[in-house]
Amino acid sequence: MSTVDSFEARIASSDFQAQGPVVGSIAVTTIFGPTSGSVTGTFKVKGADSAVSIASKILGITATNDNIVVGDSAYSRTNGGQWTEGPASGKTLQGFVGSGIVLIDVGVEAKFGKQLHQLTVASMAGVDLSAFGITAGPGQENLTVSSLSFWAEDDGTPAGMTIQASLDQKILSTPSHETVTLDISIDTLSGVSITAPTS
Repeated sequence: MSTVDSFEARIASSDFQAQGPVVGSIAVTTIFGPTSGSVTGTFKVKGADSAVSIASKILGITATNDNIVVGDSAYSRTNGGQWTEGPASGKTLQGFVGSGIVLIDVGVEAKFGKQLHQLTVASMAGVDLSAFGITAGPGQENLTVSSLSFWAEDDGTPAGMTIQASLDQKILSTPSHETVTLDISIDTLSGVSITAPTS
């Protein structure tokens, strides 16, 4: 089996689990000129459930977005506030990889401290980040994915993802357009626990 075939088979496992840290950067364009920021967070997936927490820091202001999907329910909160509950999108990482998308192995390069295969999604049409537990926060609009790559070892073992996306929001009441790059590395493929928030 190729690395792509092995990777897809591992993701399709009924109890696929993965978790790891999120690091990234934001390039911001405003009427006052360009600036940049940083992103940190955590990523978990267990079967159809997911939990993603992302903190972005721009112009000294830190904003956090937490998204949890458990069963048919999706929970979200901003800046540690109250959780809101709604229906889950029904889209999952497993469903995305098993939906017939075409992954292209563009070769091996150094990533996350290893030599890994970069498996790039051939067409970004219809890619929805809710499948990865990521949704737009309050005041964020036009969330669009521009590129998505998975990273895998020779035998197809998932090692992480790189997501590039853009969105619009206001910073200090000023409209801004942001380009975000997220590197999500997988440091464990077992023992993941995801529970619905209690408050």
